[in-house]
Amino acid sequence: TELKMLKFAGVQCPPGTHLWVYPDGNYQEEGQNNIKGNIWGKATARFLYPFFSLPTPRSVEPKLDVNNFSSRSVPGYLEQRKTQKILLLGHDGCGTSTIFKQAKLLYKDEGFIQEELHSMKLMIQSNIYKYISILLEGRERFEEEEELVLARNHEPEEEERKNIYSINSRLKHLADWFLEIMANGDLDAFFPAAARVYAPVVEEMWRDPSIQATYHRRNELHMLPDVVEYFLERAVEVSSNEYEPSESDILHAEGISQGLGLAEMEFSLDEKCPVSEPYNEDYDLPSNIRYHLIRVSAKGMNEGCKWLEMFEDARAVVFCVAISEYDQIWSDDTSLLRNKMLLSKEVFESILRHPCFWDTPFVLLLNKYDLFEEKIVKVPLTICEWFSDFDPVRAAHYTSETLAQQAYTYIAHKFKKLFESIDTSGRKLYTFQLQARDRSTVGAAFQYVKEILKWEDSKAITCGGVPEYSIYSTDYSSFSPLVHDC
Repeated sequence: TELKMLKFAGVQCPPGTHLWVYPDGNYQEEGQNNIKGNIWGKATARFLYPFFSLPTPRSVEPKLDVNNFSSRSVPGYLEQRKTQKILLLGHDGCGTSTIFKQAKLLYKDEGFIQEELHSMKLMIQSNIYKYISILLEGRERFEEEEELVLARNHEPEEEERKNIYSINSRLKHLADWFLEIMANGDLDAFFPAAARVYAPVVEEMWRDPSIQATYHRRNELHMLPDVVEYFLERAVEVSSNEYEPSESDILHAEGISQGLGLAEMEFSLDEKCPVSEPYNEDYDLPSNIRYHLIRVSAKGMNEGCKWLEMFEDARAVVFCVAISEYDQIWSDDTSLLRNKMLLSKEVFESILRHPCFWDTPFVLLLNKYDLFEEKIVKVPLTICEWFSDFDPVRAAHYTSETLAQQAYTYIAHKFKKLFESIDTSGRKLYTFQLQARDRSTVGAAFQYVKEILKWEDSKAITCGGVPEYSIYSTDYSSFSPLVHDC
């Protein structure tokens, strides 16, 4: 019915688009949190809907008896769901720890306690030596490669060219020592006492031209996160005894604390969400619902998913993917180097196939769009074999922003097609774009999850059917003969 309503209202049908339609006639694209128009305002729609016995504004208003339905009239199973578990998952570096920390800063009055801040401080200080070691290993590899190139291209009469990856002898000696410590797993013994002594050396190494040349090829260095520059520029400051992580440092830090694969917190979402307003106030869910956010690290999932069975009562699975990492290489469980997007895809598939989540709503957070927008004009999306058929439409006013938006839509569509190929129950994959270090987008993402759970519960209230006064999720590909896959 709602598909006919949209078509009669003259709404365009882009391939693979999912729309939500509200009872006041407003409609928006899934995951955009942006009203695109109103079908009741179309004169053609107002004329045709009654003619074809389709709903009209008056007919879709919920007919509830406020005397019999009040804030206390909540089904028993919803009373039991006043604390709803949200499972936050994703591959290494996708942004789940940043999202968790943003949630804590958004919804917990006390934020991080002193013990948590101290643990984060030690983690940041320790990571500095991990970052410089990865760069030093890369420098050695690039130096050897460059020597071969220079030897092959050298002419007898030419002056010998300098290898840009060569480091001076003093720093080379210290670099070899750092690498030996890391290779032997002795960082814990070395840290933290000696680490503060050598922080000026780390900062000097970072600024050396050979390391800067290595960092310029950072996409070729697996396990190197995008926060390296942020912390190594301040190695001395961060390594001091007096250092206290700022809010920005907390959000940039990898992980949540040392050695933890799981983190959890409870909070409420009392803020008024714009997309919630179509709901009748008398029909809303209990206002005292709390959310139990559980973040499981990639390491926790890699251990045979043994922890996931503890969360079979999760109300939603929120899976995060860093779309900017389509060209990055990562080491998998077998120590093989593989494309990071493919690893994220495999983790997503394994979670989707897990029997604990066969009936659980899935939300896909596509993170790091800002970095993705910068990279897509330099590195083609097709470098990832899963995206080998990406063929952007180059219109007259083609820009980098246009390319990024096409690529983003394509990636979202690929995940949705993957979801549909595995899930046969008819569930929808909800998608949302965010930048985890931007608090406003994280807040909007949690409100989006809240709205999805609200909708799922409204379906349960009507015994599994979609109530005519709730949100609709519409897939144009289900009726348009002109729609084709990307």
